[in-house]
Amino acid sequence: MQNITYIQPTSRKFFTAKSLYLLLAIIGAIDPWIFLCQFFSQNGFAVSLFFQSAFANYISSEVAADLLISALVFCCFSLLELKRIGVSQRWLFLYVVITFGIGLSCSLPLFLYFREQALETPKLDK
Repeated sequence: MQNITYIQPTSRKFFTAKSLYLLLAIIGAIDPWIFLCQFFSQNGFAVSLFFQSAFANYISSEVAADLLISALVFCCFSLLELKRIGVSQRWLFLYVVITFGIGLSCSLPLFLYFREQALETPKLDK
């Protein structure tokens, strides 16, 4: 006998959590790059100046440290959640690259979008 472990009721809602996550991932991909492009257009590709500016004072240091810790927590959470829902852990590499390449504002909602998609797919117990 086969049991379906998760089925989300199908609905015709115009705006679902999944579509919200996708919209936030798109915004989270565009918004940080606007500021990064402005910084690099004014300063050239000065990575050392970028990190110097990120830790220029106590407030910016706090924000940068908080963001780095949040990114680390997200990486741990996504690894555990991918195991829990039975999705290949190879996806973790993508989320880590997006987190540190674009930003947590893109990778977190993108992860939640694909998580919702995986949860909507019926899985059969053996």
